[in-house]
Parts: sequence; C-alpha cells; structure tokens
Amino acid sequence: MDFSWLVGLALLSIGSALTFYDIIPTSYESLIPLALFVLGYPVAIETFYYLTTPYTLAESRPGWKDGKILVEPTIRVHIYPHAPKPPRALAHTHLRTNIADLKTIICYDPATGRHLASIPAPTPADVAEAYARVKRAQEKWAKTTFEERRRVLRSLLDFIVENQEDISRVAVRDSGKTMIDATLGEIITTCAKLRWTIDNGEQALADDYRAPGLLMMYKNAKVVYQPLGVVAALVSWNYPFHNTFGPLISAIFAGNGILIKCSEYVAWSTSYWSAIMRTCLAVHGHDPELVQFINGFADVGEAIVTSGVNHITFIGSPEVGKKVQLNAADHLVPCLLELGGKDCAIVLKDADLGQVTSVLMRGVFQNCGQNCIGIERIIMENEIYDGFVKDVEARIKELRLGSVLDDEEGVDCGAMTMGTQNDKLETLITDAVSKGARLLVGGKRYSHPRHPSGQYFSPTLLVDVTPEMNIARHEVFAPIMVLMRAKDAEDALRIANTCPYGLCSSVFSGNSRLAEQLCLRLKTGMANVNDFGVNYLCQSLPFGGVGISGYGRFAGAEGLRGLCVPKAVTIDKISFIKTSIPPPVDYPIKKAAKGYGFVKELVRFAYAPQIMEKVKGGLGLAKASL
Repeated sequence: MDFSWLVGLALLSIGSALTFYDIIPTSYESLIPLALFVLGYPVAIETFYYLTTPYTLAESRPGWKDGKILVEPTIRVHIYPHAPKPPRALAHTHLRTNIADLKTIICYDPATGRHLASIPAPTPADVAEAYARVKRAQEKWAKTTFEERRRVLRSLLDFIVENQEDISRVAVRDSGKTMIDATLGEIITTCAKLRWTIDNGEQALADDYRAPGLLMMYKNAKVVYQPLGVVAALVSWNYPFHNTFGPLISAIFAGNGILIKCSEYVAWSTSYWSAIMRTCLAVHGHDPELVQFINGFADVGEAIVTSGVNHITFIGSPEVGKKVQLNAADHLVPCLLELGGKDCAIVLKDADLGQVTSVLMRGVFQNCGQNCIGIERIIMENEIYDGFVKDVEARIKELRLGSVLDDEEGVDCGAMTMGTQNDKLETLITDAVSKGARLLVGGKRYSHPRHPSGQYFSPTLLVDVTPEMNIARHEVFAPIMVLMRAKDAEDALRIANTCPYGLCSSVFSGNSRLAEQLCLRLKTGMANVNDFGVNYLCQSLPFGGVGISGYGRFAGAEGLRGLCVPKAVTIDKISFIKTSIPPPVDYPIKKAAKGYGFVKELVRFAYAPQIMEKVKGGLGLAKASL
C-alpha cells in the first residue's frame, strides 16, 4: 500500500501549524512553513482521491446484474397481515395491501427494477443525534477563513471533474436517467456552482458598507453576514447528486453546518455522496460531521424541521412544501421553498425554428421531463404552429427508451424515477383529449421488452391544448410535449400568465428587444430570451419562483446571503466623535415644550426638501439649544 499521501499530509499539517502558531523564530517563519506547505500540499491532496476511490459502487458499473429483478418494485417493504405469505417475487409489491413497514427503504434501479440494496430507514432519534454532531462541528467551522473554505471546495471540484463518469453512473443507476442527462444535470450544474462560489463567494459575503444618512454622518454603517448555524435541505430525487451538493456548497461556504435529507427514492446513492464530502473535509483537517446526509420517509423530514435547524431549503411539490412551511412556522424557522414549475416557452413567428426545435426538444425531454425548469407548455403563434408540430412529431416518434447502463447504445430517454405517477399522467392526457386536444404520439406508460420491471412513460406529443385543461395547470414532470396556439404575442402572454406556477420561462423571437419585454411581463421568477434553463448555469443569478412555485432564492449572492444573519453594525468613524444626548432631550427632561421644539426643528433641518426650510430648521435648533 502506498503511504506517500500520509507523508504529504504530515508535511502539510506541520507547515500549517508553524504558520498559524508562530513556532518558528522570526527570521525563518516566512520560509520553513512555506516550504513544508508547498512540499506537502500536492501530495496530501491525493489523499482525497486515495480515500474516495474505494467508495466507487460496484452496482453502478455497466452490465451489473447481481441484484434480483423486483416485480412491481416499490421503495417500501409491504406487510401482509391476515393473508398467506406472498410469493418471493412479490415480496416488495403493493398489490395486496396498503400497510407498509417504514423501517426499511428498498432501493432499486428504476430503469430495470433490479434490487440495489435494502437500507434501514433512520428514525427521529437518529435525526436528533445527527443534529448534535453537526452542531458541534459547525461551531469550529464558523471560525474558518474564506480561504480555508475555498480549499475544501477546490478539492471537491477537482474530484468531480476527475471522477465525473463514476458520479454520473451512480446517479444513473439510482434515478434511471441517461449518462448525457446526468452529465448535463448533475455534473455541469454542480461544477458551475462550485466555480462561481470559489471565485465570487467571499465578495458576496464581504462586509457591505452602507450610507449612514445625514444625521449619522459621523458613523460607518455596514452589514456583516454571519453564519446561521445549522441549516437543513430537504431535496427532491430528480437529480440526486446535484440536489444534495447544491445546498451543501452554499451552506458550508457561508460558515454553516447542514443536515441534508435525500429523497427516499434515491437513497442508495446517499452513502457515496456522503463519503465524497466527508473525505474532502477530513483531508483538509476539518470535522467531517459538518455535513450529515440522511434518508428516510416523511417522519424523518418532519424531525429535521423541528430539530433546531435555523433555516430550511425545501425542493419538492407545493403540497409537501406547505406542510414543511406549516411545521416550520411553529418553530419560527425561515424557509426557502422551490416547489416546481409549469414553465412556458413562447415562440413567436419570427423565431429561428431551426434553433428553437432542438432547444425545445431538450427542454422537454431532458431527464424524461423530470426537471423543475423543464419546458411544460409551448405557446406558439398560428403562422408557424402546424409546421412545428409536423417536425417534432417525427422527432418524438424516434425517441428510444431504455437503461443506458444495460442497453449501452440506442437510448435517448431513461426511466421515471418515481413509478407511481403513471395513472395521474394518463388521466391528465385523457382529460385533455376529451376537451379537444389531439394526442399525436405516446400518451401512456411504456412496457419495455427488455426491462418489464422498469418504470417508463412513452415520449408524448399533445397538441391544441387550451388554458382551462388540467394538463395546462398541473406540473407533469414527465416526457410530455404540450403545444398551445396563440393568435399573437399578447395572446401568448395572456395564456402563459393563466397558470398558477411561476418558476422559469422562455421567449423565442428574432426581435430580442420584444422578447425581453415579454419576459419582464411574465409572472415568473426567471426568464430567458431565445434559450431554455441557461439562467441556472449563470450561477451569479438567483434561482426561484413566484406563485405556487414558492418563494426565496438560492444561487448567486442572494442565495449565499440567505444562509446568513445579515447583522447591521455601526461604528464611530472618528474615535473621539461620539453620540451625545443634547440637553433639551436629556433625561430627566427639564422643559418638555423646549425638548419637543428641538426635535421638531431637527426633523426640518435634516429632511426638509427646500434649502430655506433647512436653514430655518438650523436656526430653530440653535434657538432651542439655548
């Protein structure tokens, strides 16, 4: 076994200690610690890779087939009281009862139904213990410098870039997506967040000096962004790697510790994510307990909300988000709620259809439509509508479903991570057709010939949808392209704004100025001109919505500052100039009328808009002070 990394780590530790604790005499202190640090750092950083490599999961390798195929797989172990023991093949189905054992999470590959692991579900008591550990670690972490935090994030970024294929495969196996979708949605987004935070995070959290105003002109006024303490993130399953690391990156850079509840639908990958982050912290000499990854069902989420955390980031549905908000309100815990979207793409007749068609295909079918900012409504002017329908109909019919880790080539779209939504999707489509919509492609669940236990929904094209149809108002989170006709730009805007969701949006037009004007009139938190979803790769921008898409923002300076206490501080500009109480208002007040006259003239002097009024106020102050 190669122990060179230990030598490097020792050199790094000695160099750091000598630097921080001034052990070396003055004449050498600038040379010896620096030399040891330079020698030790490159070798010690290999510790991260050395220690993390063994955590690569065998199940994520292409062609892995050791797990049993589950029939009608579900994440819960179901119990069969008052009934004969079911066949072994049906041990994890929900066909015969609704009684579930919440002590175990069944992990399986959604693309094949192959069993990955059975994981004990944490309890509320486990949450309390995890909170205590992260709280102790955060007290030390809060004292670190921004440079120390950057070193951790740089190591994390290096690891992700070097191991992106392994990370993507783990996400693919746990969520059923393709490698392309994983790289786009898991890797690139996380790297973009890391890069922005490393380069700009300190500036965003630097002391923010503000104008003190006329009366306080002898003061310095500033906002100091201090860590909240322990924060929590309850995140969705559609991007298991990015959804956990996104909140984590911002939380720890702001000086916080974090409890992360990963969705029970992607519980299998959590141990791998945890190993990466804990090792990265340990390599740099920090307590790995700073970050706690927790799986579990609803009771675990409720326990986290009430555990003592100082902030909650929730990514999920409006229904569950309201419950989180309600529980948090009892403890006055602030929340950031990202509750999904029904994002529209308005396409005007002068748009570049060659560009638009490919962008919208990706916007709808990326990750099988399981995207918070996926395109769920395409609103198009009549003049180009029919031609676009013909083009995308041919394209959608050619989309191929499958398991990219088992089928290799010939897969465009993966599986549905949650296999419980097909009835809802089919009902929404049937309802739309009954009200006049036309179903041109798909519209139903797909039984894969090679993976009968896989969870698939056919790529779908539904046209002539109108705003009153349920499918135009409810998030589908599925590979369903919905087209709606518009008479003109104003009509398209009207249609777009009838939806209660308001996360992101797009406007496509050859007239960029018109497109931008429409973007500003859309009732959404984000908008893109001639593009889809790219605002999220601009990590300098805040991310969040309006309406039932939630409130609060992550990403950008707003996201980092939202995980801090914005403490207002005033300091004397000049040490010998301090606030003194004028005699007319000093307690005990000698003459109330004179005291009132003084403050009245003070208001006139400080805030009267006319110069002469200010002069009169100044004279009045002088008179009242006599």
